Amino acid sequence: MRLERDRIALWPGHRARLLASARALGYPLDASALDGWLAARIQALALEGRRARPPEAGDPAAEAPAAIDAPADAPGTARRLRLLLAADGRLSLESAPLPPTPEPVRIALAADVLGPDAVLAAGDPWLRHKTTHRPRFAAAQRWLHTHPDHFDLIFGNAAGDLCEGSRSTVYVRDAAGAWLTPPLASGLLPGVRRQALLDAGLAREARLSLADLRQARALRVSNALRGWLEARIVTPA
Repeated sequence: MRLERDRIALWPGHRARLLASARALGYPLDASALDGWLAARIQALALEGRRARPPEAGDPAAEAPAAIDAPADAPGTARRLRLLLAADGRLSLESAPLPPTPEPVRIALAADVLGPDAVLAAGDPWLRHKTTHRPRFAAAQRWLHTHPDHFDLIFGNAAGDLCEGSRSTVYVRDAAGAWLTPPLASGLLPGVRRQALLDAGLAREARLSLADLRQARALRVSNALRGWLEARIVTPA
């Protein structure tokens, strides 16, 4: 999740997805206590940050309470948050600095880099939930760790449909200028940024092939942390 000025961008979407996955997977979660728990920890992070730098005279943020919802493009220094729900219902929060992301970002097809077996199963129920159980993306994450110039590897399914990246949703611009993104039925995570773009009418779902990706006039990828980014395919030699 993206934290700026003590606020989480797209928090309602994150919250709804967390609650839905907790119900589906049988993880206990007190929805009524979630917002207060998170706001208290964000406030603690904010206080730590203010102690680390001299306060500015008249800065209203010095006494302002933390909030957990904000526009995606709120200005300020950003941090990444990782909210984890354990199987026993315990919550934990991790935080780290978030450097800017230069555009366009580089992507490659997973099958081109990892081999033809690097495909997703459209019916895999784990693809619908954001969890720490990610064996299908393990090889991609190892590859990206050793190729920091690349932002993501993009996967298809066994039928040749375009799915998603290991850390992002993918979008293809069609001849009419519309931005298209694969439907959930192809095998992908219901991304929070993806849903926000669909709700705003900035993108729409369409079944796409890997050939559509290769031949696209323009490409973008998105996630809730980094935003909606221009992308281009760069296949390493």
